Amino acid sequence: MYLSKLQIKGYRIFNETTEITFGKGLNLLVGENGCGKSTIIDAIRTLLNEDEYSRNGIVSEDFYSFIDKTNQADRILIKGRFSDLSEDKKIEYITWLDNEYNAVLNVEISRKQDKRNNFKRNIWGGESSNSIFEWEPLNDIQCVYLPALRDAEKKLRANRGSRLSRLLLNLSQDEMKEKRKAGELMDIERDVNNFNIELAKKKEIAKANELINESLKKALGVVFGQSTKIQFNDLTYERIVEALRLVFFPGIFTNEDANYRNLCENSLGYNNLIYLATVLAEFEGLKDNFSSPRILLIEELEAHLHPQVQIKVLKYLEEQANSNDIQVIITTHSTTIAAATPLSKIICLNILGDGKIKMTSLRNCHIEKKAKNFINRWLDATKSTLLFSKGVILVEGLAEALLVPKLAEIYLHEMIEKRNNENVPTSLDEAGVSVINMNGIYFQYFMQLYRGYQLVLPERLNGESKETYKSRIMEFVRKDNYLKGEYINTDYIPIRCAALTDNDPENTLKPSSEDGLIGKNPQLYLIKQLNNMTENCRVYTNIKTFEYDMALNKDNTKIMIETILENLPTDGDVKKGMKNYLELIETKQEVNGEEIASDLLKQIESNYMGKGLFAQILSDKIDRSSNFQVPEYIKDAIRFVLGLQGETDGC
Repeated sequence: MYLSKLQIKGYRIFNETTEITFGKGLNLLVGENGCGKSTIIDAIRTLLNEDEYSRNGIVSEDFYSFIDKTNQADRILIKGRFSDLSEDKKIEYITWLDNEYNAVLNVEISRKQDKRNNFKRNIWGGESSNSIFEWEPLNDIQCVYLPALRDAEKKLRANRGSRLSRLLLNLSQDEMKEKRKAGELMDIERDVNNFNIELAKKKEIAKANELINESLKKALGVVFGQSTKIQFNDLTYERIVEALRLVFFPGIFTNEDANYRNLCENSLGYNNLIYLATVLAEFEGLKDNFSSPRILLIEELEAHLHPQVQIKVLKYLEEQANSNDIQVIITTHSTTIAAATPLSKIICLNILGDGKIKMTSLRNCHIEKKAKNFINRWLDATKSTLLFSKGVILVEGLAEALLVPKLAEIYLHEMIEKRNNENVPTSLDEAGVSVINMNGIYFQYFMQLYRGYQLVLPERLNGESKETYKSRIMEFVRKDNYLKGEYINTDYIPIRCAALTDNDPENTLKPSSEDGLIGKNPQLYLIKQLNNMTENCRVYTNIKTFEYDMALNKDNTKIMIETILENLPTDGDVKKGMKNYLELIETKQEVNGEEIASDLLKQIESNYMGKGLFAQILSDKIDRSSNFQVPEYIKDAIRFVLGLQGETDGC
């Protein structure tokens, strides 16, 4: 039994009914600030009546209101669906069941206050709000919350209600019931009682006790006087465990003589981990007593943890979730954690242009197995920024990754000046767009996160050879368009994704923009297919390669030749040829642009230079004042990702 779906309406940023689906085990919520991750966590807490960290209930600001505050929601509705109930659970939660035998829990909070100034709350199970609500099934659901700004040391400190005392009391509750029923003491109560008897016999304790009682007798007399006794805290088991505290040793291998330290001497990160360990220990110790959902809510798991520990803790939580049937729901801004989480466990939250929030459980994108495996392997801390972006530009290599942001800055400033449009961002960073280096042409895998459709591959025919079937599938996958029944609509991350790829004609060719050559790049089929099938993804290609297309422009050629000359290791024919090209350009003589671009590409790809180094040096040379011209296919991609397709004139 686990929380499979949550609906929120009228709560904070969620005006209309917003639905989010969860899976068993680990669930990771990712997204930009203000997209509702914390609101989802608080909605679950409100639904399950969790208040360990002093959630002060619903306040007026929790009701959705328009930006101008002219209107505010009349009610908050939070609805949770629990799936995969066992037969025993169906009986226990019978008043909560819907027609599909899922357990449904509803909380409705009206913007009307009672006599104590609390907002009126109605809670019910199932579909009918008139049904009789039984609290026991709700109370059986274990829910623990760890906030983003958590004070783990305080929660572990020796006091009533501490996490450690809760753990010990829960683990011993059955034994306590038996002992209390039989009128017997717990073993630890007997031990502490005996210790107090021996303690009272100590000379300094006995003397202090005598002096205190004599002073009281002299001050109050025999009628009003009282007696005192020095001992360790209360003798009940509950008070004893509340007086216990955790201490730590900075290492694993210890002995009884090790010098343990107070938690105030420990780091914030490690104290958070100790606190988390006590929560998991409680879940583990009570797993035989509870079969109801056990839900662990963690905001910003990465708080105070360095990247290696983030990954280690995440993997441990996933392991515990799977082995002990715990549903773990985590929010994060960490690309490290996002990269280490399987795609099927990630839920993306995106703010749309109209201010609404879209939830995308990536498992609902129906990414094909090969693509899923590829993305999970390649989604490192750099590439995982795409999960937090407003838009994505996928590029083939390091050169594009280094230069495209600089080229975009040049082009966007040009657009602002020529169109006088202040709504155009000045850079991709300002627009929240990430440039992701694919280290190859793997766009068809990543675009399955954004395109919103998945192909229904035809089955192999009787008697059809393996090679023939493979060829037929290849042809099917590369179609320009698909008919109904050949594809299914899927969920998708609602941001624009563009890919920049090389046309790659024959290496010996020196094409111009008028030639219209179709290269050998196997991903070029995506250009037409994506144009026909989705509004979310596009592929843009050049004439030959990234560097070749930049070099076709005379303004660019001069800067690129100067870059080559500054880094040539010898004074041979190459240097002579480059200087000759430079002289022709500076004297404004007629030049063969395709010839120069081809020779420049050859030098850029040479052993002494390389595309990555050339891009890095060139990036330092170009800016808005250098009159460097951005290739058209890159302009197209920038306009698409930013939703500026109408801004073409004059740029």
